[in-house]
Amino acid sequence: MCTPNTELQFCTCAEGNINDIKDIYIWSLYRYHGSRESLIRGKVMMPVKDFENGISAEHMTSKLNHGNIFDFDYTPQERDTIHISFNAKNRAEYKYFTLIFRDGVWQEGRNPWFVSIEKNIAKGEVKVCEHLKSEYGIEIPESVKVRCANLKDDSQDPVYSAIKNFKEYKIFYRQEFIEYIVKTYFKIYPDENSDRLQAMIDSAQNKFSILEEKFISETENFAFLNRCFKDLDKNLEKCLFITIPFQNKETHLFINSNLIGRTGFKSNRNNRYFKNKSQKIKFEDFELFKDY
Repeated sequence: MCTPNTELQFCTCAEGNINDIKDIYIWSLYRYHGSRESLIRGKVMMPVKDFENGISAEHMTSKLNHGNIFDFDYTPQERDTIHISFNAKNRAEYKYFTLIFRDGVWQEGRNPWFVSIEKNIAKGEVKVCEHLKSEYGIEIPESVKVRCANLKDDSQDPVYSAIKNFKEYKIFYRQEFIEYIVKTYFKIYPDENSDRLQAMIDSAQNKFSILEEKFISETENFAFLNRCFKDLDKNLEKCLFITIPFQNKETHLFINSNLIGRTGFKSNRNNRYFKNKSQKIKFEDFELFKDY
C-alpha cells in the first residue's frame, strides 16, 4: 500500500481493475523469462519520450535510478521492464513509453516485441502529492501533480516547496460569510462594538478543520462562527477560501468545496471593511486567478 508522501511514487493501491479507471497514469512492471519463436507480425504503436505535461522517460529513469519508488520492496533484475501509459478516455490521446533495466541501470527501451516472454509482476497508478489527500482530504489537481513529478527532490519551485513543506493551510473569509456573521452578531448584540467579533474572526483564521468542517480550538469558543457556517449549509463556496500559501506568501493553492486545488493570489487590497451601522469588521481579501 502507498505510504503518503510528496514525491512521485508507483502505487499498487488502486481498487478494482485499474485499466477501467480513465485519465490516470498507469505503470506495469514485467519480468523477462526468455525468448521464443513467433510468427506474429504487426505494426507497434510508437512510444513517446515525453507526455508534454511533466511526465517523461528521462525523469522517470532518473527517479528509478536514485532509489525505490514502488510502494513495496523491489529489486530490479536484468531486463525487467516498466510500461508507463496515460489511460485516456479517448483512444486518440493514449500515450506510453517503456523503460528497461539493463547493465545495472534503468534506461529507455524494452525487450523485443512478439518474441520475448514477459510476466507481469505488478501494476498500479503513478501517484504524486498524496499526503494532503490522505491526511486532509485535499486532492491536488493533476496539472500540479505532474509539475511536481518533473522536479528534482531539492527543487525550490514555489508550488513544489509549498506542498512538500506543507504544515498548515490558511483560510480567507468570503464577503458573503462576513456579511452574514456581522448581521447575525449585531442582531444578537445590537449595542456591542465590533472588538470582540473582530478578535474572534482574526483568531479563527488559522483554526478551521477541513475534515471536521468547523472551527476548532481548545482554548477559544468558536460556537458562534460554527453556527453561522452551519446556517449557510457549510458551503465553502459561500463562506471560505481555504489556501496553502507558497513561499512568497502572496500566491496560494486554493481548495474549493470539492477539495480540488486551484491557484490564486492574495489581493493587493490587504484589508476590506464591511460596515453595519457604526460597526466595522476588517478581513483579508483573496483573489482567485487561474488553474496551473
